[in-house]
Amino acid sequence: MHIRPRRDEDLEHLVHVLRRTHDDDGYPAHWPDDPVAWLTPPGHRSAWAAWSSGSVVGHVGLAAPAADAAPLVTRLVVHPDHRGQGIADALLAAAEGSAGSPVLRLDVTEETPGAWRLYERRGWRLIHRSPADWAKPDGTVPTMRWYEKRLR
Repeated sequence: MHIRPRRDEDLEHLVHVLRRTHDDDGYPAHWPDDPVAWLTPPGHRSAWAAWSSGSVVGHVGLAAPAADAAPLVTRLVVHPDHRGQGIADALLAAAEGSAGSPVLRLDVTEETPGAWRLYERRGWRLIHRSPADWAKPDGTVPTMRWYEKRLR
């Protein structure tokens, strides 16, 4: 496995990873009209792609929604066929190592314990729980878990 800064030519491959993740796991909850734009959210600062066996298999990004806010880890996704190989861990390490900020934040739904257990194992601290400001396709509103990690 190799982690490197995301390139424009990775985006088409990452859309396939995202589609498979959406179909298997329901992430993202709503398939975006423009998946490439979804992978580059407002406030986008940087992103990394994971490669394995010649294919893009994962992604993570950093965004700063406001100039004075802590950067957010965003759009962490690993192809379902490549999970359990440390890819999400390596992507998070890349984001953490390049944050340029003493604090990072992220959010995740309560119903994805595999994800939030990974964050907790990496030293992220749960700071808040609240209802999401969006609803899933079935109309239910998930509970969000907000995490913070102090890097310095």
